Amino acid sequence: MFTLLRQKSLIFLLPFLLLYCSQMKTGVKPEGLIENSPMLSEKGEPNSLAYYHYILAQLKSHDGNLEGTIDELRRTLSYDPRAASLHVELAHWYIKKGLVTEAIEECKEALTINKNFVPAHFVLGGLYSTLKKTPLAIEHYQEVLKIDPQNQQAYLYLGSLYRESQQYDKAIEILQDLIDLSPNNIMGLYYLGRTHAEMKKFEESIGYYEKALSIEPDFISSLIDLGTIYEIQTKPEKAIEIYQRVLKIDSKNKMARDRLGQLYITKNQWEDALTQYREIRKFDSEDLDIRVKMGLIFFEQAKYDDAILEFSFVLASNPKDDKVRFYLATSYVKKENYDQAIAEYMKIPEESDLYVDSMEAVAFIFEDLGRLDEAIDLLGRSIRIKPKETDLYLLLSSFYEKGNQMEKALEVLTRAHQFDEKNVALLFHEGIIYDKLGKFEEMVRLMREVITLHPEHADALNYLGYTFADKGIHLDEALALIQKALKLKPDSGYITDSLGWVYYQKGEYEKAIEELERAIELTPDDPIITEHLGDGYLKVNLVEKALELYERALQLKPKEDQLNRLRKKIKEIEAKKGGPS
Repeated sequence: MFTLLRQKSLIFLLPFLLLYCSQMKTGVKPEGLIENSPMLSEKGEPNSLAYYHYILAQLKSHDGNLEGTIDELRRTLSYDPRAASLHVELAHWYIKKGLVTEAIEECKEALTINKNFVPAHFVLGGLYSTLKKTPLAIEHYQEVLKIDPQNQQAYLYLGSLYRESQQYDKAIEILQDLIDLSPNNIMGLYYLGRTHAEMKKFEESIGYYEKALSIEPDFISSLIDLGTIYEIQTKPEKAIEIYQRVLKIDSKNKMARDRLGQLYITKNQWEDALTQYREIRKFDSEDLDIRVKMGLIFFEQAKYDDAILEFSFVLASNPKDDKVRFYLATSYVKKENYDQAIAEYMKIPEESDLYVDSMEAVAFIFEDLGRLDEAIDLLGRSIRIKPKETDLYLLLSSFYEKGNQMEKALEVLTRAHQFDEKNVALLFHEGIIYDKLGKFEEMVRLMREVITLHPEHADALNYLGYTFADKGIHLDEALALIQKALKLKPDSGYITDSLGWVYYQKGEYEKAIEELERAIELTPDDPIITEHLGDGYLKVNLVEKALELYERALQLKPKEDQLNRLRKKIKEIEAKKGGPS
């Protein structure tokens, strides 16, 4: 008993069989059969079984029956093994099934039957290209051009392969041959544009893209590439104009809207960027990357509630996106919702690249909340989980330092050295701790080691130079160290202050004042720099200016030792003026 599917197949097959019978009677050969094909009998008549199975293959193909189609084509070939076109057709079905090796073998078989069978060369070229066997792919497209020098598609594929394998001269030569053959071939012009763009010959590239667009003004691929080149050339206005032109052709072109959004971001045109991303969201609400970008824009605009909504939407769909969770937690920090921020940071797993950053962020929250012991405890646990992460040691040491636990701060850095004994950040901070412990020689040794390992470590150069200057020793060396540091960080108010201070200690007060005035312009709210400039003015008898600066320094929350020093200086000036004691 026939199934419904078989009945359907027979219903479709009946007209073909009737047609076949009528052709047998009249001697008319079915279209597509070639002389000497085994599908024809010795009398030149169609091979009925081959034809029957071929029709069945077409029917199964129509029904979407992949296995059945392949099976019937194999049966067809068993009756007609020398039909090159059937081998290629079977190869196409093998490709659909993912059987690449079998597809290649069928095409090779077709070429043993007819070495000039162009479709087989094309399929093999495509397969070898997909398999990254570029030389073999090139070989088959070259064969096509030997067989059919007018085949424009072969020129395009061959030129594209040369470009992808960075054989740019060959790519240009073959594509130019295509343009000589067909001057208005827009794909040839397009690929010439891409080839020149990859060679960074942007003006030539622009010329080809524009020529393609003069033939086909709505050729979006050329417009997108042209916009990208203008971006590379830092011509954002031209790029924006191109992408807007794309959107007039296709308002839902995602790439153009995305690129426009990125360009507006670089120009800090946040609302214009959001407009583009909102449009994308209308026709692709599930694009999580767009939601992340919108969240980051809201974050930049300090619209933290909106940022939180976008990041939360993304995490609802992809809860394992650690980067977005980090953004969400940071947004909660900005909202001063510290409990929620901590909760989100703590969800980031140990294996994440953001784990260390997250634990450091939580530690900073604890510090800001005055919960330094919890920060220290968290960092200690984090170090046990990530014992080779030197940043954790540095932060833990700094917290011990803030708690005036210098020996513990030093011990943490010493522990870190077992994993990286030449780490300049560890050595630098270790030197600072030794300085605070009053171990001057150890500090000098470590700072010199840092400078030896990293001669352009501006902070080490400045620290050592300033320390010498502040003690009034090795002033020439101090000057050289600080000048080198300032070349590395020319806009640093602190290093500029160091330079002014070494001139002060050398008795070169005019030079000192010049540098200290510049330092206070760069860093106006530092009490030490403010006091130093006051000292400089006092040395050149600008007493009122000195007094003004000392009083200003008092308002900048100096530490207790500086506070006492400033009060003493003010008192001495007032006493000399006969003012209040």
